[in-house]
Amino acid sequence: MAAETKEYKSYLANKCVIGYGIINGIVNAAIFFGMNASNPDVTFAAGKIIEEIVMTGALLGLILTWCVVPLTKMDLKKGVYKADADCNSIIAKLPGGTVTLSIPVGIIAALIAGALAWVFTLVLPLPLTRTSMMVFKGCMCAIVGLVSGFIVVTRTTIGFELEAK
Repeated sequence: MAAETKEYKSYLANKCVIGYGIINGIVNAAIFFGMNASNPDVTFAAGKIIEEIVMTGALLGLILTWCVVPLTKMDLKKGVYKADADCNSIIAKLPGGTVTLSIPVGIIAALIAGALAWVFTLVLPLPLTRTSMMVFKGCMCAIVGLVSGFIVVTRTTIGFELEAK
């Protein structure tokens, strides 16, 4: 028996908050911890924090786009959710192809990550320890993943609607 078709906003919230946000944040925090496992005394000053988060944001935006576009198209073809994204939004003006969409999403992700990291370095007790940086990076990746996922799912849904007409 086929599952009931979800409303667009419900699908978007589930995918972006849980999958591209929370799970992505946990995975990135674990990767960071593994990469720094051999150096438990490492600390991170403001400049290093911002650099790390900006680079991760850019890569996250690119890679997430390459993964999310085909998954979203698959869900659209299966009728998992109703494709009723706002075709008049600013997101509709972004390029529709996977590679061409990944570039602005990577840039947007890097800018959001960098701006947030800079603001947080003004209030966090610095330098951050390895564990504090792991938690911070996980939270930042959750935010950036959520925003990137929202952009990609919305743009792919809009593109799919236009193809269907």
